[in-house]
Amino acid sequence: MGAEALVGLVALAIGRRLTLRAPRALRAALPTLLVVVATVGPAWWLFATRGTLDGYPGDSGLCPTSNVPPQWPAWLPA
Repeated sequence: MGAEALVGLVALAIGRRLTLRAPRALRAALPTLLVVVATVGPAWWLFATRGTLDGYPGDSGLCPTSNVPPQWPAWLPA
């Protein structure tokens, strides 16, 4: 089992524990939301802060700066 799966299971357990006496809609939504935040959030953050790692086979380094679209956010590395 990978670390992501373990983080997802822990988030699910915490979400279920927090919503024991909550309304049914909240009992269904909160654990799912916590799992998504705990697994997708770090992956998105890593991509936004690191981008494609140096030496990755798919990153040839040949993409010029002029190839970055104008709508690309400045806070994302390009």
